[in-house]
Amino acid sequence: MHNCYAQFRKTFELASVPGEAPLHITADQSYRLYVNNRFVCRGPARGFQSRWPYDEVDVQPFLRMGKNVIAIRAHNPGFSNFQYLSQGFAGLLLGARWGEAMIVTDASWKTRRQSGVTKDTVPTSMQLFCQEHIDLRIESQNWADVDFDDSAWAASPAAFAWNAMPWYDLQERQIPLLQEKLVTPQKLVGVSSGVCAKDYRSTRDVTLVRSSEGLKHEAATGSAPLQPLRVPADGPCRFRSYLIDFEKTVVGNLTMEVRGCAGGEIVDTLHTETMDPATLEPHLVIPTHCRMAFGSRMICREGENRHTFYHPFGFRYLVVTVRDASAPLEIDVKLNWIGYPLERKGKFTSSDAGLEAIWDMCAWTQQCCSLDAYVDTPWREQAQWWGDARVQAWNTFHLNGDARLFRRGISGIAAQTAPNGLTYGHAPTMAHNCILPDFTLIWMITLWDYHWQTGSLEPFQSHQDVIAKALGYFAGQTDPKTGLVSQDPRYWLFLDWTEIFKEGYPTVLNLWLLIALGKLAALHRLCGTPDLAEPLEQWAENLGIALRLLINEEGLICDGRTFAGEVVKSTSVHSQTLAILSALDPDNDRARVELSLLPCIRDEMQPVASPSAYWITYVFSVLAQRGHGADVLDAIKKRWTPMVAHGTTWENFSPRVGDESHSHAWSAHPLFHLMQIVGGIFQTAPEWKQIRFAPLFHGQHGEAAVPSPLGLIASRWRRKGSQVEVELSLPPGVEAEVELPGIGLDHVSGSQTWTVCQPETRSAPKKRSGR
Repeated sequence: MHNCYAQFRKTFELASVPGEAPLHITADQSYRLYVNNRFVCRGPARGFQSRWPYDEVDVQPFLRMGKNVIAIRAHNPGFSNFQYLSQGFAGLLLGARWGEAMIVTDASWKTRRQSGVTKDTVPTSMQLFCQEHIDLRIESQNWADVDFDDSAWAASPAAFAWNAMPWYDLQERQIPLLQEKLVTPQKLVGVSSGVCAKDYRSTRDVTLVRSSEGLKHEAATGSAPLQPLRVPADGPCRFRSYLIDFEKTVVGNLTMEVRGCAGGEIVDTLHTETMDPATLEPHLVIPTHCRMAFGSRMICREGENRHTFYHPFGFRYLVVTVRDASAPLEIDVKLNWIGYPLERKGKFTSSDAGLEAIWDMCAWTQQCCSLDAYVDTPWREQAQWWGDARVQAWNTFHLNGDARLFRRGISGIAAQTAPNGLTYGHAPTMAHNCILPDFTLIWMITLWDYHWQTGSLEPFQSHQDVIAKALGYFAGQTDPKTGLVSQDPRYWLFLDWTEIFKEGYPTVLNLWLLIALGKLAALHRLCGTPDLAEPLEQWAENLGIALRLLINEEGLICDGRTFAGEVVKSTSVHSQTLAILSALDPDNDRARVELSLLPCIRDEMQPVASPSAYWITYVFSVLAQRGHGADVLDAIKKRWTPMVAHGTTWENFSPRVGDESHSHAWSAHPLFHLMQIVGGIFQTAPEWKQIRFAPLFHGQHGEAAVPSPLGLIASRWRRKGSQVEVELSLPPGVEAEVELPGIGLDHVSGSQTWTVCQPETRSAPKKRSGR
């Protein structure tokens, strides 16, 4: 079953087309559904076989009176990766009832395993599925047509009874189907040609072959449109290569249409994130840890060929390589773009065009990383890392307000745990080396985040068993002498991509635990279970006592203790930030801000453990809430402006091309920081029932809108001489605490306007407490 593709068909008659035609469908691992040769949807969302997810879709627009056909192409990798756990079986399940018409997957269906797809191709990365190499001389191009002759196909055996393992139960999708649309490439930037590498016809890896031939291109000339590519007849054992730029990262799978084929021509694809603008050489590093090999192959039949590749990639640059062309060809390239339906209900504008460009880039990055789960990057692994997902949820709440993807992810992480209760860093996954104790604590804290956004306690109440078992692990890791939790060498203690202290009893790990205990206790009290809150509060109090012993004479907290009990003298920005967020000892917060956080983001010091592009969001949050928004804006402009030209935010501030991601939503957090600072909208109560309104008048005008569960919260301001005209619009049920220059503290609701005196300056509102 390794890298197995299968096709299914069911023909049926309809006396009339129903007004609605709900159809329920799932497959393990995935499917692409066609009705009357029209693509309908793909699915299901990632999940676990014990409660395998299914989809519901209304296929009424695709039906017609008389003869109809449902056609499905399905795939099973036969192995596990970073989004799928193989259970050794594959299956398709479909059911629909429209009046008297009923369609179910039974022995009346026709099916075949695709023999024209090469099974032993390499995985496209360590974390993903195999390259697709398909020979269209063997495969039927019109297999999804109503009148296709499937008499040679086998009847489908009804091999499994209901609830047979491994599919014991089914689960509704819980999130919308992905949006899909055809996108045309933007620009042909380079061409090249040459002699094909040895064994190019039998390769398992089209990217390795293409790399060995040299990836440099000559600049494309002329102003002719990209489509179609007009390929000359270079003859056998030669290739012609085309470098296409989509001008920003896109996510989806390609459809290739090739005309004029004699038969046997090979069309290979290679997908990369970056290229060298001087040599027009796409960056493909071989080898890397994740061994990226994003490519596909189709071998053409005589005449016209059309094929849609199955698996989606995230990329910006596409190399189309045509081999063995014995006659001139025409090739149309289309991208079937996919994404979670993340409509931009939120808004940000500024007279600072640089900030607007950063916000738009962050919003697009968040879209690229929102699929059937929050993924770290659509390029390298498409995995649901939960530290990343927390930041992506904050982005989504400000951009769109939809909490469903976050809620589904909370359940997904809870569904895969180690025997001692620790959650995996991402799930579903086969990566047992990706159990991160700090991400387990962040998972607990996201139960509070969900309540903070929606007002709902349901996830917290639903996952009590997982919480209790995970807390048991941390209790067992607590040293009775120091009162601190120790690093566990069996697991990956991430904390951040930096040289932070991680051995012994790390302060950052213990501060995450302190925050988690506080949030869990607060949730218990909101649920009316104070008896369950009290032991957590006592634990937090004891942990706080142990941590306060690490505070030095300057008021900074040291980074932990060694296993020998000695205090580690370093005082990282991470430790100071979490000490503030945990309210460990507020009297020293000012020292932490002035001696650590501000010098770091102002680049007045270069700490050994410098916060990454991901982790710095916590630093920004602390500073913005305490009136240092101007410094945060300066830091954002300096660090994120270099990313704008690429179109998506990067894994870190200086990623290695071809190795580290240039489309990483864990660094897209300026999206909400800009809306908070310039728009002045800071949430201060669950469900956005209360906000603090304190805009920073950066530039000449600014505007923000946040789609809260109660309605759109919108702010706008504009300078007129030495005065600033300010507007705030609140939906019913939302109250604002207003802080504006020269105006006393005010509490308002509804729509309000003010005119304040404010010379153009970089001053910011004074410190106020926040979440």
